Amino acid sequence: MNRLSFANLSTLPASIQSPEARSAGGVGIVHFGPGAFHRAHQAAYVDDLLTHDPRWGIAAVSMRTRGTIDALAEQDGFYTLAIRDADPSLRVIGTHRRFLGPEDAAQTHALLADPAVALVTTTVTEKGYCLAGDGTLDMGHPDIVHDLAGTTVPRSVVGWIVAGLAARRAGDIAPFVPMPCDNLASNGAKLHAALVAFATRTDSSLADWIAGKV
Repeated sequence: MNRLSFANLSTLPASIQSPEARSAGGVGIVHFGPGAFHRAHQAAYVDDLLTHDPRWGIAAVSMRTRGTIDALAEQDGFYTLAIRDADPSLRVIGTHRRFLGPEDAAQTHALLADPAVALVTTTVTEKGYCLAGDGTLDMGHPDIVHDLAGTTVPRSVVGWIVAGLAARRAGDIAPFVPMPCDNLASNGAKLHAALVAFATRTDSSLADWIAGKV
């Protein structure tokens, strides 16, 4: 059985929707945590968008392991989505254009600083935001402690986003929009507060910039 790839999209049965006619485009979204939920929902919605605007391709970032991103890369970023509704169907999704793992920190930093990237999305589960029981950033969380120490390779998604925003500010580039997509009450407000709290510990002027601009 052949793997999915750009080269063999044209050989798929006509009943399978595929993006073979789509023009090449860039990366407009960096996504942390390219698991099944992201691939079945957000990536599928972006796939619809790319038909009309090819700028919104996704760079998939896995902070811990390479399993998913390597599997995607082997298939030129394509995978099959099974739609199980009243009229079941199969659809090939082709939204992912970059695949970055834990050892690709320099490339991830560069993407976060790229003016073409306008949206940074996350599906890292509720625990992935390193929040305390009251919903604020847990300053004692091992990943937050690690990132506040000034390492160039963050372990937390909060650390990564703040690092990206710091690079944008330093380059006089408009901030991207951080958009958490996990099932977490008031997720946007909680992530924003966590970013400000983290930045307050490292650079108060950056914290003010995030509070006012992001």
